[in-house]
Amino acid sequence: FETIRQASWKAKEFTHWASEQQKEECGLTELWVSTKCGESDTTTGLSSCPTVGNMYDKLLPHGLYGCFGETSEITGAEHICEQRAANPETAAKFRKIWQAYQDDVIFAHQTDDLSDSQPTKGNILGGLTTIEEKAMGNLEKIGRTSTYIDAMGPAEASTKGPGLYFMDSSSAAAECVTLMAAGGYVVHTFPTGQGNVVGNPIVPVIKISGNPRTLRTMSEHIDVDVTGVLTREMTIDQAGDNLIEMITRTANGRLTAAEALGHREFSMTKLYRSA
Repeated sequence: FETIRQASWKAKEFTHWASEQQKEECGLTELWVSTKCGESDTTTGLSSCPTVGNMYDKLLPHGLYGCFGETSEITGAEHICEQRAANPETAAKFRKIWQAYQDDVIFAHQTDDLSDSQPTKGNILGGLTTIEEKAMGNLEKIGRTSTYIDAMGPAEASTKGPGLYFMDSSSAAAECVTLMAAGGYVVHTFPTGQGNVVGNPIVPVIKISGNPRTLRTMSEHIDVDVTGVLTREMTIDQAGDNLIEMITRTANGRLTAAEALGHREFSMTKLYRSA
């Protein structure tokens, strides 16, 4: 109760401070954009995740801060992720984080069977067959040319200047978005296949989907429609431009679908590692 009391007072202070801030022009170095995907299916790694990657490839060279994570969902592609580190020091930090996950979750339970959690039942219904397949789609979010300059702990601030960062984080949507918001990221991009409706009280969550069924049945939850990628009516390059436009509009005050619908949730990291 004491923790809740102190946090409530601190939140009140932050609210007072935020209420007095005035909008002003800023450069890309002031824009911190994180990413995490949810309800992935066979469309995600082919459309919405590469859309985010294309955005990063275009904006990171101009001073953007970017962040990706989901440690458990890199299973099977960890060697590829390690190779995308900008330098040996960062690669070693990622390897240490990855090994800690292995030690705490896989080896501690004497199993490499992730069938109850990775891929999820929703992923399987959406056509994904293995965690390795899911991991390859996950890494599409960091683009073709981008490298990450640091590997951070959960909710850690990015302190090495503009660029892409890896954050050790949960694969659970509400928890991962909360961790990245706590790390200072102010806009979150969320590729989804079958339609995760996550929102957040602190940061706007921009949802991107390339699944035609999702756009037919729940378009009110989607901010960027990239179904044209799968029908060959839109290129990934065009989809990336559409996402950049939506990020700009959101940073300028446009409400995301989740904000307009009043959908917001968060999850605090628990005492032990979340897989």
